[in-house]
Amino acid sequence: MLQIKGENIYMPFESDIQIVTKSLTEFKNDSLSGEKQVINQKKLQNIISDLDLENYAVNGGLTGKSLELFLNKYLSYSTRLHHPAYLGHQCAAPHYASALGALVNGFINNVPSVYEMGPASSSIEYFIINWMLEKIGWKKAPVDINSDYHDLDFGGGVLVDGGSVANLTALTIARSKVAPEVWEKGSPSNLAILLPRVSHYSLEKAAGILGIGKESIYLLEIDRKGAIIPGKLPEVYNRLIDDGKIPIALAANACSTAVGIYDPLEEIADFCIENKVWFHVDGAHGASALISEKHKGLLKGIEKADSLIWDAHKLLQTPSLCAALLVRDHKYLDKCFPQEASYLFHEKVQPGFDFIHRTIETTRAGLAEKLFFVLAAIGEKGLAKFINNQYQLAQDVYNYINNLNDFECPVRPESNILCFKIHGDDKTQMEIRNRLIIEGSYYFTTAKFNNERFLRLVFMSPNTTLQHIKKLISRIREINSSITSTKFF
Repeated sequence: MLQIKGENIYMPFESDIQIVTKSLTEFKNDSLSGEKQVINQKKLQNIISDLDLENYAVNGGLTGKSLELFLNKYLSYSTRLHHPAYLGHQCAAPHYASALGALVNGFINNVPSVYEMGPASSSIEYFIINWMLEKIGWKKAPVDINSDYHDLDFGGGVLVDGGSVANLTALTIARSKVAPEVWEKGSPSNLAILLPRVSHYSLEKAAGILGIGKESIYLLEIDRKGAIIPGKLPEVYNRLIDDGKIPIALAANACSTAVGIYDPLEEIADFCIENKVWFHVDGAHGASALISEKHKGLLKGIEKADSLIWDAHKLLQTPSLCAALLVRDHKYLDKCFPQEASYLFHEKVQPGFDFIHRTIETTRAGLAEKLFFVLAAIGEKGLAKFINNQYQLAQDVYNYINNLNDFECPVRPESNILCFKIHGDDKTQMEIRNRLIIEGSYYFTTAKFNNERFLRLVFMSPNTTLQHIKKLISRIREINSSITSTKFF
């Protein structure tokens, strides 16, 4: 074994792995039992001090018993996504198999950006992209990569670090189609984009990065659920044209972040095809419904889109981050980023595929292993069953809450996202949430919808049941009664 200055450069890998496994198993069991707090937010300085970070950074020694003690403290301050009372952000409670995939690539550190830096990792990513393309209804990429590969018609994609990067990349592709000279001459000043009034903030941010200012973002009219009204599209589009603008893309939600509503994709797609506008779908959360026979109809017409983003780290039980950018025609993606780097781009033996020309990033972690390991462990039917259960739970909770005299829901959920409120003002909803977060008994978020503040549940943990929500409702009533009494006095 390699020695340096008489010391083994390898840490006690096997024994430390056992410590990590034991600690995570206890964390998992405690989370599933629901007996521990779902969230334990202490002050930043207290956690830094309690974890003894300065000492470890200076002196090292995080191994063996020290590692065990450190993990016990670290995990005690960690939010428990597998906990039945975790109803917070759209982050998966990962299947253990997906965590194994992350561990494997994290240790071997193979980079799928360049095939020779990770042949197995690159091959899995290529397979996963094709698996997703097939679910959308787009043509899969050939696995025989020969001289005429780039001239053939088929879909394409790449895995990136999150939906924000995926949305930015999609809009960059759309811009390149409208203004192919952009890399030489810069962005034209008359570019615009069509966005729903309730789109994810990453789309507006991406527009800003691309040099499309707020004045060139044309907001699409929505109905009471927050979905795009197809009949209103011509009015907004014609105003854009009359202003002398050129649209790079129209984006739609599948589904919306705040309340989980799907836009009518087929009607929007037909409008975009008629007017030759790039149709992009933000399916970061809701595209996973494509693998469910019961719910894939929510994305009817998706095959007509030009691009789609799909986050596996939301509803595919995969740890963050693992987001896919997918396009119907690979050529637009492959030609989007003109690049030169003599150490990367040159004639070489190439038995596989380099993803590097499809991404903003140069070095990327192996993301596909995370999704593939869970897919290989439970199969498509296992993932579909999970999605069906979470969507059904949202319906069951809606039916329960909507029949309570002192609560209301603004819309019937179409996904695993549900907004509701107890009768009262915005301040009341925030106070209820803050108290529950402080006591650590439940973790959920809030959202503004139709200018009102609602409590927001996202059913990400497979361990949450209707009974847990009934207990939450009882606790909310107790807190609300306390708030009302305080106001009275």
